[in-house]
Amino acid sequence: MSSRRRQAAGGWCLMMLMVAGCSRSAAPTESPSAVADTPLPSTSASLDDRDIRVTGPYVHDNMAVFLIHADHQESGDFLTLQEGLSKGLVEVTEKDQQQVRELLIDNKSDRPLYLQEGERLQGGKQDRIIASSLVIPAHSGKQTLPAFCVEQSRWTEGKGGAAFAACPNPALAPKAVRGAAKYAKEQGQIWSAVAALKDGAAANLGAMNSNSSINELFDAPKIQSLSEEYAANLTAILDKHPDAVGVAIAVNGQFEEADIYPNHGLLAKLYPRLVQSYAVQATLRKDQAKEASSLSAADIVACLKKGPAKSQREERLDARNCLEIKELDNKRLTCATNFDGRMVNYQVMRKA
Repeated sequence: MSSRRRQAAGGWCLMMLMVAGCSRSAAPTESPSAVADTPLPSTSASLDDRDIRVTGPYVHDNMAVFLIHADHQESGDFLTLQEGLSKGLVEVTEKDQQQVRELLIDNKSDRPLYLQEGERLQGGKQDRIIASSLVIPAHSGKQTLPAFCVEQSRWTEGKGGAAFAACPNPALAPKAVRGAAKYAKEQGQIWSAVAALKDGAAANLGAMNSNSSINELFDAPKIQSLSEEYAANLTAILDKHPDAVGVAIAVNGQFEEADIYPNHGLLAKLYPRLVQSYAVQATLRKDQAKEASSLSAADIVACLKKGPAKSQREERLDARNCLEIKELDNKRLTCATNFDGRMVNYQVMRKA
């Protein structure tokens, strides 16, 4: 094994978890102070003492979040796309020879730019989302950015020309859209997921549905207010836990996703946006909430434990970013995002 691959495989131990299962515990729902202190195994000789614990659930309506805590955090001050675009530190444009699945990005800041899959972009010739989590180095110059379309049919520049702007609602795209982009890499699945969500929100929430873009739905004042409601009720708890480096999200007692980051600072920037990405889904499924069982912190630990891979693949996005994707026997997917051999995101996602 090359030194670079050993470095990736020996990244900080939280990130090396592989899902074994997510069965519900027979115990009653944990209170917010409950702890599942089963340590997850380390694969890094320098970080053998790092264990994690899970607390929660912290609940708002039919959504629950669980915090993932670590006794050690990696250094790193990352810029986010929302910050970079709003401050003029990051520029995203169409390529000279426009392509749906490739854009150009330029990080002009002094900090590395962390991008999460599902970051929504507004403008250009079609609204897009970032296809995969990755890091753009400081003062990168223009480089290719993988993307997918979330606005079927339009192919004309708007008032911003070839440039893209940040969306009013910072919520990431919903899980079905993000999963179709990152794991399935199937444009048709993305359009289908967008259409289904927009139709459901139009019929049940009175949301406008006049075009094909997911941004019309998520940036509408009513949906933005709904997203902010979930974030306001579920993110305040994060301030009380500076050792938290990850979050797991469940809707109606069903595990949906877990994300772990190098440190609390990056988690704090992504946490509310992940919560907001589930607000519409949770609201549309409230009528099913009474039939749902609760998950405990111990159940989330079980979701994160090692397990055999049904299939796996490695995707090199560019010279510095690599994804290690695995499909597990229990119908869950995992993805480790490595930048220069260092893991910057470990994700577990339930398949749609």
